[in-house]
Amino acid sequence: MKKWGLVIETGGTSLQVGLLEGDTPVGGLRWDWPNQHSEKLIAAVCFLLKEAQLRWQDIQFAVYHQGPGSHTGLRIGLSAIKAWALSLGWQIYPVSLMQVLYWWGRERVSNANFFTFWETRGQEWYGQLWNNGKPEPPQLLPAQKWNEQAAGRVWIGNHPTAHLYIEEVRWQLFAKGVSQIPPLTSPEEIIGIVPLYFREFLPTQRKR
Repeated sequence: MKKWGLVIETGGTSLQVGLLEGDTPVGGLRWDWPNQHSEKLIAAVCFLLKEAQLRWQDIQFAVYHQGPGSHTGLRIGLSAIKAWALSLGWQIYPVSLMQVLYWWGRERVSNANFFTFWETRGQEWYGQLWNNGKPEPPQLLPAQKWNEQAAGRVWIGNHPTAHLYIEEVRWQLFAKGVSQIPPLTSPEEIIGIVPLYFREFLPTQRKR
């Protein structure tokens, strides 16, 4: 019996969704209009299922881009994926951006200590150091600080100074999580998933 899964990427400007057969990408789509993730996500998934002649009940797991990324986008994707998983019995693979960059770089350079990072606003980079495959806690630091701390490592990120430059992480790269990390299966684990942000999330305070 085939094991079907979805990839949901709502942390970037473009909405991306993909269909997996096991851990193999078989088809997907993206919507490049910004700020339309909430309107297009369900329609995009329905289109994929229709094209593959699948039902919602045929999906057994999903890969979720946990972030860091857009505050609003990540919450939209997580709300949908939790609802689907809890109602349909899916397993969830929550995959961080830093993990994806590390897996992508490790396929190209072996036996190295890595620095994975993503440039954010104001000359700050969200980054993580990897020592023999073991990650240190990620941090948001000025670029100059990272230049000092990450010297001598293989850099993987979205700045031209990176040894391995990647402008955008596409949904197919998140599919790697199926073979790299264990899924979350219990309702308690799935409910406990939280997005990862570049900066601390502070809800808007509106004056009445």
